[in-house]
Amino acid sequence: MMQTTVSKHISFPLMRSLMRTSRWSENLLFRYGTVSQYVRTLRLRHSPAFSARPFYHQCAGMLRFSMHSVASFHTTSKCYNKSPPSQPPPEKESNEEEKDNREPNNMSPSQIAALAALNLIVAFLLLEPFRSRNEMPIEWEDFVSNYLSKGEVESIHVERGSQLAMAQLHPGAAVQGNALQPRPSGALTNRRHVIIKADADTIEERLRTVEKELGISPTDSLKIVWHDNSNVYTVVRLFVFGMIILTVLSVFRSMRFAIKSSNPFDFMSKVSYTRGDLASSTAPKTLFKDIAGMKEAKVEIKEYVEYLKNPSKFQSLGARIPRGALLLGPPGCGKTLLAKAVAAESDVPFLVMAGSEFVEMIGGLGASRVRSLFKDARNLRPCIIYIDEIDALGRSRAGSGESFEGGGSESEHTLNQLLVEMDGMADNSGIIMLASTNRANVLDSALLRPGRFDRHVTIELPTLLERIELFEMYLKKINLSKPIGEFVKFLAQATPGMTGADIANLCNEAALNAARDGEDTVKESNLTYALDKILAGQARVSNAISQEEKKTIAFHECGHVLVSWLLERTDALLKVSVIPRTSAALGFAQYMPSDKKLYSREDLFERMCVMLGGRAAETVVFNRVTTGAQDDLDKVSRLAYSQIKQYGMGDSAGLLSFPSDEQDDYQNKPYSKDMQQRMDMEAQQLIAKAYKTAESLIINNRPKLDKLCELLLKHEEMSYDDVKKAIGPPPYGEKNLVDMG
Repeated sequence: MMQTTVSKHISFPLMRSLMRTSRWSENLLFRYGTVSQYVRTLRLRHSPAFSARPFYHQCAGMLRFSMHSVASFHTTSKCYNKSPPSQPPPEKESNEEEKDNREPNNMSPSQIAALAALNLIVAFLLLEPFRSRNEMPIEWEDFVSNYLSKGEVESIHVERGSQLAMAQLHPGAAVQGNALQPRPSGALTNRRHVIIKADADTIEERLRTVEKELGISPTDSLKIVWHDNSNVYTVVRLFVFGMIILTVLSVFRSMRFAIKSSNPFDFMSKVSYTRGDLASSTAPKTLFKDIAGMKEAKVEIKEYVEYLKNPSKFQSLGARIPRGALLLGPPGCGKTLLAKAVAAESDVPFLVMAGSEFVEMIGGLGASRVRSLFKDARNLRPCIIYIDEIDALGRSRAGSGESFEGGGSESEHTLNQLLVEMDGMADNSGIIMLASTNRANVLDSALLRPGRFDRHVTIELPTLLERIELFEMYLKKINLSKPIGEFVKFLAQATPGMTGADIANLCNEAALNAARDGEDTVKESNLTYALDKILAGQARVSNAISQEEKKTIAFHECGHVLVSWLLERTDALLKVSVIPRTSAALGFAQYMPSDKKLYSREDLFERMCVMLGGRAAETVVFNRVTTGAQDDLDKVSRLAYSQIKQYGMGDSAGLLSFPSDEQDDYQNKPYSKDMQQRMDMEAQQLIAKAYKTAESLIINNRPKLDKLCELLLKHEEMSYDDVKKAIGPPPYGEKNLVDMG
């Protein structure tokens, strides 16, 4: 066994300064020598038995040794740090000596970081060469057949008293026809090895017996290298891990006050909001003048901005600014856009959060975030708080009951905290609350009352004049082939029911289509393409339809067009097409709807006739019906029942108005079964009357129907002017139509 010697100079200077921090570590160095000599010893005298053990067994042993080392370190430190009572404490000669004699537990952060880095480096250097040593041992028979019999073994290393041995292979040895790759350059040797299950007492006898059977002469027999049992490698590895644990304990001890004073849930309960008034300088700000339409809504919201800028104007009259405003309206109508304008023009802190950010599964977390939000708002006042999609937070508590594991109660706690913060005992002067939602029907009544949300600003779908403003604003951003005025009025009339977001999307689709076609400007065809795509869906040119089906679709659509053309109160035709669309429509007829708010019984009846014109045309021409009229029949049925049950236009219900069956399928109906039967009968009669009217119009004008169908099959699309050239002007005068261009 090689004897270890004491080195006066350690090869790692930083390690030497580290070891001087306690006499316990110096004793370890004195006993086992320098780190560089440890590595040399390990390269010469390694233990195959220990290397063959699984790595997690080694780690467990290291951990036990490290914990024992920590206890020894603290005990030794206390003994050596005590000064005898008879001797006064030594005087400090200089700052340098004070730094050198500093206790390990009082190290500076930089020294702690250096110590941790050093331990990690030493651990890597010591453990990396043996990372590949954790191999599973093989049986003696496998060793003989795969290695020994093929002459791939150079020598065998055996540790006395061990049940394992290590066979050293020749360079470039091959196993099962495959040459073994060399070990990495950082390993102890470039030769490969295998671990064998063999008793140290009998391995030499078994080896010689096998060699005799294989016909190997005694002069060529393998060399067996015997090793004494050595635990140097184990002790060094445990020592390194012990030092790492000491470093971690020192770091934790220096941070003990910070850990005790901090709450691990503080980062979760702390609210995270966006400052809308501190938007990026590269992003353009949205002002009220940049918002088209919404005149009434802008007037109400502007009052909040004016109050924040000039509060004395209102206070001199004894007026109090409303504490909150709730923006209501369908999706895409501009609620968030108004909030952005308030943030840009208010010149006060604007705190923005989403309602979903308050909804959490952890109990009390949502309420804690509400408190944190209003606490920050009081420190920043005057300010504005804006909660987008507040329905996620302010859902009604009525009839909610108890949900599984208190999920419902947690949402109620969050809502209760919001109600208290908005109008409670705390002073909220200078804090204005804004919120938006498109589901006002689910909000709690306590949230909607005056004192919390004093104003409910309803933003409805844009009217014709507002759509003109929207198209003017968005068309200015694209390069048109003609002046804007030639497109705006037509597009505004052709898009009733569209929101501002829909109109912006339409203009963008037109520009994208022009770019796809390689155009320099956006033309009329690009705008009509975008309009058709949004209203009816993308055209599916690849969808193959048989000529028979295409003819049926053409007669069906021409039936709608002809009935609408011959009646007095119907809308003007924009386009009829038999090109299939991605919306599952095989054809469509598009009309120019009006902004009419009131409809008479005659208006609704003629609408029903137009809807049934397609089914009537199929019956007259082919003497059969198809499934293509399913959507038309659904619309006709709903329109007929609405006249009878809701509008008071039927004889069976008279002037009574009942809720629609679509609102609640399981509601108790406020009428008898007899009245239901009478309403059903009247609805059937009304639909039959409308069908007979449409059928008679088609039979009496069959030549016009055939001419329209022939033209539609030829061109696949027809406009108002094409129909007028084919069958003449409408009998009741020109329809209300606005041309583009």
